[in-house]
Parts: sequence; structure tokens; C-alpha cells
Amino acid sequence: MFDAMPQIGQAGPSASALLLFDRAMRIHAVKEDIVRAAQHLNGLNDQQLSELGINRSDLEEMIERYI
Repeated sequence: MFDAMPQIGQAGPSASALLLFDRAMRIHAVKEDIVRAAQHLNGLNDQQLSELGINRSDLEEMIERYI
């Protein structure tokens, strides 16, 4: 009977699945924030981006990667 109980300090299968799902949802939310920020920055002109130390090609690559 005690064999079926998870050991202290270890998450059971359902708890592990819940933690993985929660982490995936957080990562998904972060990706949306990254794309939104990159799209906003992409609206700046080249001079403004240069002043921020950002290359337009890096922004475009970031948007493509996360969409």
C-alpha cells in the first residue's frame, strides 16, 4: 500500500503533469509578450532603433521565431 504513495519531496504523476502544464502556459505567455514587444519596437525608425542598440533584422528574426 505504501508503495503507491509518492515519496516525500517527489511530485506524483498528476502533480508533475500539472507543473509541466503550468510551465508551458507561462512560456506561451512570455512568447506572446516577446512578439508584442518586438512588433512595437519594429514600428520605430532605424535611427531610434540604433539609439537603443537594436538591429531591425534582429527584431524581424525574433518575431519570426516566436510566431
